[in-house]
Amino acid sequence: MNKSRNKLFSAERNDVSEEFRFLLNSKSQRVTGPRLEILRVLKESRDPMTISEIHGKVKNKNMDLATVYRTVNLFYENNIVCEIDFKDEFKRYELLYDRNHHHHIVCRKCRKIENVDTCILNELEKFLTEKGYSEITHSLEFFGICSECRKN
Repeated sequence: MNKSRNKLFSAERNDVSEEFRFLLNSKSQRVTGPRLEILRVLKESRDPMTISEIHGKVKNKNMDLATVYRTVNLFYENNIVCEIDFKDEFKRYELLYDRNHHHHIVCRKCRKIENVDTCILNELEKFLTEKGYSEITHSLEFFGICSECRKN
């Protein structure tokens, strides 16, 4: 992950709203109430969220589902969020900028999601950069049965 991205959400910055304004401005995007609110919801979430989950957490109950969908899609197109597919019927999203790069493991029985903080693919990305590629991304998700479900 680009080190400058992590600086956007550094612990030194106290005003989260100001962080989000800076982030949107750095992507040449307008700062609007709904955009700030959706960024707040994503920042507060520990796990990747579906569009419906994001919609359920916004404080402005007048914000419709279509606004959430369009805003998250705009964030995805501007590399503000990543899209995660856990092989169910819902795509999930999480902020790219306030977390270190990681993957996930999903329990196939209870659907519990855990972060996998180790990524051995960073060396491969470095190799591909040396071969002349840029803006390289990857997505890797694991599926298994968690220890709780194995006990039952």
